[in-house]
Amino acid sequence: MTGTDGGPAAAVPGVGDPVEDPCLTLWRWARDSAEAADGATLERAAGCVAAAVTDMVLSARVSRHRAAAAALAGAPGACTVSGLPERAAMAGAVLANAYLMHARLTDDSFRVAAHPGLAVVPVALAAAEDTAHRTGRPVDGARLLRAVVGGYECACRLADRLLPEVSHRGWRVTSMIAPAAAAATMALTLGLPDEDATAALGLASSAGGGPLGVVSAAGDAWRLQPALAVQAGVSAAVAAMAGLRGGTGALAGPHGLYGLFGDGAEAWPRARGAAVHHVTFKRYPVAMYGQSIFDAFRGRSPVSGSAERVTVRVAPFAAGYGGGQKASADSISSVEGIVLAAVREFHPDLRTNAASIAVIGDPALPDLTARIDVVLSDGRRLALVGDGDTSGWEPADFERHCTRSLGDAGASLCRSAAALPEQGDVSRLFASWRAAR
Repeated sequence: MTGTDGGPAAAVPGVGDPVEDPCLTLWRWARDSAEAADGATLERAAGCVAAAVTDMVLSARVSRHRAAAAALAGAPGACTVSGLPERAAMAGAVLANAYLMHARLTDDSFRVAAHPGLAVVPVALAAAEDTAHRTGRPVDGARLLRAVVGGYECACRLADRLLPEVSHRGWRVTSMIAPAAAAATMALTLGLPDEDATAALGLASSAGGGPLGVVSAAGDAWRLQPALAVQAGVSAAVAAMAGLRGGTGALAGPHGLYGLFGDGAEAWPRARGAAVHHVTFKRYPVAMYGQSIFDAFRGRSPVSGSAERVTVRVAPFAAGYGGGQKASADSISSVEGIVLAAVREFHPDLRTNAASIAVIGDPALPDLTARIDVVLSDGRRLALVGDGDTSGWEPADFERHCTRSLGDAGASLCRSAAALPEQGDVSRLFASWRAAR
């Protein structure tokens, strides 16, 4: 039985059942969502894969990110690392590709703050490639996409359970959800039995963590932090396959993730269809809530002069994320910094500075909307509105995005991902990925 968008219906076992192992409940959501995925959901997963690999390729074209990926990849093996001629062992490939996916802050988002794709797509790709090398049997394209659907389900349901409290308490939600999401994705790609998969989630849940302070200061820690959490999830799955078992306390115990970092709710949020349909995608290299700010400035013909005052209204979560106005203007979380970057991009002849920018958290605004009022020194006033919600992207949007980013190589990559449900293996996708280097 399926629900809206191909996700499991509300009657999926485990919801509201206080005696069931919380890790089994989470695994069932991931597994059942993967199994129930219809054509539209697999099509959406293919778009997520294409967008994710595009992010990896673009980051690998930057020498410092390519050098970091090469260092992170470590030992040689069977798995592709974007931008590198050499292949790496699975764990190293996952770490390097997850880093590349997030390095320019262009990867997908869920509920503004979470980045589920980096915990899912690099794992599914590496596990599929490693399996094909070890067994001599390629992984079926539809199976790969179903693993992606289930991985997103795990990541997003955990984000639902923890947000916004986890951020208010000073922790980065992506690094909290990434270990379990990576473990679930690996379990689905490899077809692990329920016992091993549940154990993998239990072990992975004990590795969640990451201070939010990395997003409110300059430096590269924010780029690497989520990838380290993803690698922990892969290691947890490997350990579970070797026979290690995790207890239930890491998720729902007195000192587990739900209690320490969430609101302590006993039940899961109401099902709303497969989570992969609710992911948003970035058009600009800034935080998800900054997409609307860039959209607002882009929508206005170029303005010159001097800004006396810029008032930015965004949702309260965006206004306070990462310390709000206490964050460094050079950090990725700073709304002021995002405004300055948007002005430089679209209005280079408009003079402004951080001191002239006031940020207001407006509860009446949707999470991905911005309203900006600019008062110029000559008395002119500009009223700008921006919308950053890209959750409605269709296949044509993904192809435009990949083509705009990578040219013909991006178009080939997107078409290869879209063809996965009909393919007996994933070799065409990997060939397109390596050619895009």
